Amino acid sequence: MVLWHYELNTLMGAMRAAFDCRGRLRELAVEGLDPRKTSPLPPKEQREAKRYLDRQLDAYLAGTLRTFTVPVDPQGSPMQLRIWDTVRTVPYGQSRRPADLAAWLGVDEDLIVMACAANPIVVLVPSHRVVLPGEGPLPKALRELESGMGWRRP
Repeated sequence: MVLWHYELNTLMGAMRAAFDCRGRLRELAVEGLDPRKTSPLPPKEQREAKRYLDRQLDAYLAGTLRTFTVPVDPQGSPMQLRIWDTVRTVPYGQSRRPADLAAWLGVDEDLIVMACAANPIVVLVPSHRVVLPGEGPLPKALRELESGMGWRRP
């Protein structure tokens, strides 16, 4: 399957996005484009999907968007997909502990932590709403944005 890779310049910094041939977001990472993952010139539909993601990320970071409508298709194990689906139900501006989700799903807390750490689509699959032990500054900055404090780059 061909993936179309893009480098995004956002208030969060350089991000890398990959879309499948149907325009569904498969990866979104806070890092620059990996030169090993190059794509031919994408068709018009792919460029439109990227521009749509750009607009939604800009609106989210400006505090005017709470729910993303970019189609996503994260790739992972059945358990990871189940956990990521559950993470997507955590409301904007709220957070949960891994133990909360583990109890809800009837799984071990470590599975929640590992799935959140392996999340291939940051922000849109909001694993930053799950407060992980030893997390970096980005999840905290995203939670502060959602609490009304505005975006402050960590």
